Amino acid sequence: MKFGFALTFSFVFLFIRAEAQDARAEYFITLKGDTVQADILKAPDSKNTFGFKYKSTEAEGQYQEYKPGDVKEVIYGNEKYVSAFLADTAFNQVVFLKLLIEGQVRLYKAVDPNGAVHFLFKEADEEPRLMRKETYSGLLKIYLPDCATINFDDPTFLKRYGYSTTGLSKFFRAYNTCVNSTAPVLEHKNKPEIYFTKGVTAGVASSSVSLNLLVAKPGNYGTYSGIIGGIFGELHFGRHLSTLLAAQYHNYEGQMLAPDAFYKDEIYIGMQFVRVPLLIKYSTSGKVNFFANVGPHGDMLVGQHGRRNYSNIEFDYNPDIAKLSYGMTGGAGVALSPFPNKTKLEIEARYSNTSLYTGVNVCGNLTSYQLLASFSF
Repeated sequence: MKFGFALTFSFVFLFIRAEAQDARAEYFITLKGDTVQADILKAPDSKNTFGFKYKSTEAEGQYQEYKPGDVKEVIYGNEKYVSAFLADTAFNQVVFLKLLIEGQVRLYKAVDPNGAVHFLFKEADEEPRLMRKETYSGLLKIYLPDCATINFDDPTFLKRYGYSTTGLSKFFRAYNTCVNSTAPVLEHKNKPEIYFTKGVTAGVASSSVSLNLLVAKPGNYGTYSGIIGGIFGELHFGRHLSTLLAAQYHNYEGQMLAPDAFYKDEIYIGMQFVRVPLLIKYSTSGKVNFFANVGPHGDMLVGQHGRRNYSNIEFDYNPDIAKLSYGMTGGAGVALSPFPNKTKLEIEARYSNTSLYTGVNVCGNLTSYQLLASFSF
């Protein structure tokens, strides 16, 4: 059952991530130089090389599309795309070049119709020069002026500045600084926005306990539904990833009628515990977005009690469950954020599985299905 849940959750997580695209308020620069605000649907570079979908306001239900040549530039956060015609046989059309490094010499990235990644560079008003992986160091040596700190004949050059976004960005940052140390060098790369939110949560939990090693007879103590509530803090790393730490109060009550050849044996147990989950969370974008999370949790018993009725003699009974227990938690849900700032209302279905202990020995299992409503700010 644990494996099936993990597999299902992983599939949902990856599906949400694969389908996610970012929509946020950004702008275009028209061919006349005008600025047009729009909600741009950011897709992978393999698609954005050939067009951007957008809508002027969130009220519009349908996205339109700007093709390369329709606008001069596309600005999305710190990223910039420039419309240009590439005569190379890999393209032979107008495309959006992704600007990576801006300085005296600019570095661009483009993805051809077959999905292959290409890099280009240009100085001032020159046309972009397309580099090849096999010959890019020689091309740079021919067309770029000499620089005191850059040696194209260095045998480690290709190792230090590989044919990749990271390697070439590193080279052009260093080169631009070398040729003009006073001019700014900009790297157009959206960096994760880190911020913190907090909130309260409440809902219902349907929990069941089964015991296999205890003072009383082992067995299933049934399902109990109760109200839960708590607080949480969430550290966000950009628009999609976050970590969530929460503290929730839970209650469980159950009983078991143990079969006996001659006498009735009824056992009742109750537990109150605080659950502290630490979850990794992935969210899509938009005013209505979906999310999924998974991670470990710890349960701390703050109270336990029991009664036992054996042969019509009733007496207090101590379940003797260890105060600390551990397990895994996972969930998925939908978030509504039509509010200002970072405020959200979330509805989530969550599953938890916990191993119970007596002393150092596993004595049973606690499973819980939860339906939660959370308000963060």
